[in-house]
Amino acid sequence: MKWYRRLFLFSLLLSLIPLGPAAANQETIRITTGQWPPYLDENRPDGGFLVQIIREAFASHDIDVEFYFFPWSRALALVKSREYQASAVWSCTTERKREFLYSAPILPYQYVFYHRQKMPFDWDALSDLRGMNVGLTQDYSYGDTLSGAIESGLVNADVTTSDIANFRKLLLERIDLFPMDPIVGEAMLAEQLGPEARESLEFHPRPLRSALYHLPFSREDPEAGRLKRAFDRGLAKLRESGRYQEIIEKALKAHSSPAAAEILEDKLVNWDEDPSTCD
Repeated sequence: MKWYRRLFLFSLLLSLIPLGPAAANQETIRITTGQWPPYLDENRPDGGFLVQIIREAFASHDIDVEFYFFPWSRALALVKSREYQASAVWSCTTERKREFLYSAPILPYQYVFYHRQKMPFDWDALSDLRGMNVGLTQDYSYGDTLSGAIESGLVNADVTTSDIANFRKLLLERIDLFPMDPIVGEAMLAEQLGPEARESLEFHPRPLRSALYHLPFSREDPEAGRLKRAFDRGLAKLRESGRYQEIIEKALKAHSSPAAAEILEDKLVNWDEDPSTCD
């Protein structure tokens, strides 16, 4: 029975060895999100480049991140009900600010109008859009500018449940314009609709809306403030080290058209917006 005694003593010694800092102190935060490639992509091993940025920002404070993909409206509702701790990623609106505590801005984004190449299109003011049919995706926030044009009857809104459906409507001439983030739009056209669609559609460079993406945390969660501060500090470290820029530049080269990359690279990588929270 000597072997048994040795095994017992060895097991006892192992149980007395203290866990290392990572194992003992590792915390996990659960974050909801929606499919928004290449920013957030359930089908990629790395989850998309925003997932990388969020993971690495939290990791600098020994916080692990688990991402869960849902339809967008449900993703935010699950944070409101405190079933999950944060959601990636959302812009600030007056209504959301009442219920959520926002992180520092993660990156800027903008919506531009996609249109058919064979339909000449230029615009400087809302009056240039008079009578046009604009495709919208359910639960998205397009900003007060477009909302006002719709409410006044200047343009006609055609709402559907997905961005892909709106691109197909645009190709079929059922709508005239579709506002979309061109980083996502160019990736979607190339990877889901094919070269013919990409050759048939283009976007106007004038932004309809420019805003910032954040992580919202429920104001009812007692841990929200601490987690927000940890993320904000981690994000600042990523930007200071150059790692933030490295992640984004790599993603732009892999997923964006030359036109979109040229317009957006400086805005995404070198932006100098005030990094204050959305209070």
